[in-house]
Amino acid sequence: MLAAELDLRLDSLRAQEGISGALIEAFKTFLGEAPDEALFRMSPLRWAASHGATEQQAIDLFLHAAHAGILDFAWGILCPGCLAFLNTPGALRAIAKKRCNFCHIDIAQSFDDRVEVAFTVSSAVRQIRFHNPESLDLRQDALRLYFSSSLSPESRPHRALGEGILHADSVPQGGVRTLTLELPRGETVLLAPANHSAVYFIGRRSYTGPGPDTGTDTGTDTGIPTASVELFDGWSIPAIVELPVGPVTIELHNRTPRPLGYILTPTRSSLWPAPAPPGEPLNHPFRSYLTGPRLVVSQTFRELFRAESLPAEGGLEFKGTTLLFTDLKGSTALYERLGDLRAYELVRQHFAVLRSIAAAAGGSIVKTIGDAVMASFADPLAAMHAVTRMHQAIEQLGEGELHLKIGVHSGSCIAVELNERLDYFGRTVNIAARVQGIAGPGEIVCTQAVYEKSGVREVVEAAGFSVEASSVALRGISGDTAIVRLRRRPA
Repeated sequence: MLAAELDLRLDSLRAQEGISGALIEAFKTFLGEAPDEALFRMSPLRWAASHGATEQQAIDLFLHAAHAGILDFAWGILCPGCLAFLNTPGALRAIAKKRCNFCHIDIAQSFDDRVEVAFTVSSAVRQIRFHNPESLDLRQDALRLYFSSSLSPESRPHRALGEGILHADSVPQGGVRTLTLELPRGETVLLAPANHSAVYFIGRRSYTGPGPDTGTDTGTDTGIPTASVELFDGWSIPAIVELPVGPVTIELHNRTPRPLGYILTPTRSSLWPAPAPPGEPLNHPFRSYLTGPRLVVSQTFRELFRAESLPAEGGLEFKGTTLLFTDLKGSTALYERLGDLRAYELVRQHFAVLRSIAAAAGGSIVKTIGDAVMASFADPLAAMHAVTRMHQAIEQLGEGELHLKIGVHSGSCIAVELNERLDYFGRTVNIAARVQGIAGPGEIVCTQAVYEKSGVREVVEAAGFSVEASSVALRGISGDTAIVRLRRRPA
């Protein structure tokens, strides 16, 4: 049941430009009618596809809804091996090295497409069972709680994991749970999804008794081997236990400050793909999800969630960001010709136009420097859509007297927080600024790396630009840089 004050919260969305009343009503209906599992770790991209909205419209809708207290959003690092959703409750400032206990791998600090942002309906709007993970039926919900909801239903490893559950229960806060079960040959994993603990029980036919640091003993009158395991937040002692195949007793000690649900299920190692190397696509079928980098470059996110700060020390490495710089040619002469007030108003309108175009393409204005702008985008295609529109819009605004000089480059950079705003530093920033510096009035200069990205050539052709490729020496950048000059073809 929806809370009575939902309409009051929705009023803040109705006041926003670009969010239609029909979209808000569809969103309200969805919140009231969707099953609990559909309202947990939602992807705005998938919601857009099923509700006739563009992806950017849905991202902006979900962000405004989060700002109004209708939704909560969570950052999760996706394990490259199993796609576990490794929560980062501290938001951006807590994006750091994570360990997947299921796969036994460490995931190095980075901010790339393996960071997923997912939305859940707020408990103030509608209560769903996932708001109280300790009360969940983990036979039904463990996989959704532990792994990303963006996993495809066709993912064979996860389906096999869910179908093979041997036992599911919970351990009270500070309590002990003792269970006896038939341990199969091979590996059986205990998952505590709420805190990402995992313990492996290895069943061997040729078991010869307790080994060092296995947590086993023979301590029952019946002669059934016993394993004692302590569960903490995100780890356990021991992490691996060796036992014989057949009847075993397992004692689970909950050392966390909350009740802890768990499942025991055999693993099938042959089903699991090898973890994808850094920078490579994940080796699982998955559905579209909102990545951290795409969210962070959104103008709406930057304006609504400035408090989502970066780590105080050293910033955060962004694996792939597209940056552009613009400069307004002719503004000085404009002040001489039109006078200060009229010229200033025209320059102010130019900033508003650039912001609007960047936001519509999913990007954002990072900062302005005099008459120049620095903007960021999640990928080169979105940036190219934006710059071709910027070029035309500014010429129309200035009635042919204003011309932009634009430079675009894509690559890794360091994001830091300066004056409560996200800013970028590094070689990618320097190259983007340098290629803008060699652009002529009305030109877009991008690096070859940007131009060769999927879909960019088609955007350039559709916008009516001529293309000239060359290599140039950029000040302060070692070696020559391959660039492409784009000029608007005469009408």
